[in-house]
Amino acid sequence: MAEIRFEAFEDALELLSPEGLAPLRQRIQVRRDPLLGHTGVYNPALQDKARTLFGDIDREALIRLVAESAERCIFCPGRLEATPRYPAALFPEGRLKQGEAVLFPNLYALARHHAVVVVSEAHFLELREFTPQRIGDAMLLMQKFMETVSQQEPDTAYATLNANYLYPAGASLVHPHFQLLMGPRPYAHQARLLEAWREYREREGSAYAADLATTEQRLGERYIGEQGGWHWLAAWAPLGNHEIQAMHASAADFAVLPESEVEALAEGLSRMLRLYEDLGFLSFNFALYSQRGHEAARLFLRLVARQNPAPHYRSDDYFLQKLQQTELILLPPEELASRARRFFG
Repeated sequence: MAEIRFEAFEDALELLSPEGLAPLRQRIQVRRDPLLGHTGVYNPALQDKARTLFGDIDREALIRLVAESAERCIFCPGRLEATPRYPAALFPEGRLKQGEAVLFPNLYALARHHAVVVVSEAHFLELREFTPQRIGDAMLLMQKFMETVSQQEPDTAYATLNANYLYPAGASLVHPHFQLLMGPRPYAHQARLLEAWREYREREGSAYAADLATTEQRLGERYIGEQGGWHWLAAWAPLGNHEIQAMHASAADFAVLPESEVEALAEGLSRMLRLYEDLGFLSFNFALYSQRGHEAARLFLRLVARQNPAPHYRSDDYFLQKLQQTELILLPPEELASRARRFFG
């Protein structure tokens, strides 16, 4: 096992306060991701601006949004039958169902196989209502889909399990749903991960994800907890707001993961969404990267909070993230992990 190194670069500046021109000193820390090299920047002074940047949830506007969008929601009971179906050669029943979850093809596909999974019969869920049961049923359907497709099309070795919840996260519908992309080639970020994992294994002789989990567990600063083979931690250099990561100790292909470990992932994800609610967030994205035939790889999940819904909200993705590929850190990952541990008990 190799020890993961966490690099940070410090800088400082001085300016004059608009009130009395008193000198103000600020400290900036730029953190570099030890695997991919992307950066995150932290200025403690911005913590006071966080509420301005992300705002509180406008409950009155949210109630109106939920009510108005429910009137025409294609994912709600009674209208769901109008969604597409799979050919009988792939799934004789046309759709897959378990509990409240229903899986069917996306009408506007972004991959050879692009499945949508409606998570709940309810049109809207508070984050605490993304229960392990609801998440687990949805993920088990995606796993069943992957198993079937892998058997019929062995070249479909790459998959990502994803979520956009609410409009600030890029969702086109309010109704809670996940999405599965599966095909013969990885998209850009997964490809970067696979190449970096391969290079690390050749250089160090071990799997990066396993070494990262071991190092973070030893340091204890950003490590949150372990459950069912999954290690949870706060990202040193996040790719998004309040990024939480999860990695499996040994598996790389979600299609062959034991059901108990799928359920453990659902339990952990449910707990981290409760953390986001505790922090005052409602909108989120996640992506779980799955790959077959890559010895150096591991199942790896990124979860990020997004801007809160409001009638006139600013985007939390601007030039810094989009074009500089640097994330703004508003809550130090060490503090985020400390708050997250309470949800792991």
